[in-house]
Amino acid sequence: MLLPIMAKKKAKKKVSQTPVQKNTNVDTELQKEVIRQLDKRPIPKVEKKQKSKFQVWTWIMSIFMVVVMAGSVIYAAIAAIGH
Repeated sequence: MLLPIMAKKKAKKKVSQTPVQKNTNVDTELQKEVIRQLDKRPIPKVEKKQKSKFQVWTWIMSIFMVVVMAGSVIYAAIAAIGH
């Protein structure tokens, strides 16, 4: 019972779609304009910045804290098994 209704809806959608005419002259002119504008101002290259001493020390301390926390968990597990 639902199949004929769905078929009608699909048929309506196909009828309502019409092919769109494209003007290739506009596309080529637009492409030329974009290329001309990009040639004026090329995309800047991104240079990798050096990390500051503060950033390096922050990484070192965070890794140290992770090691200390993991060690304390392992120590607590061993101490719990020992009792």
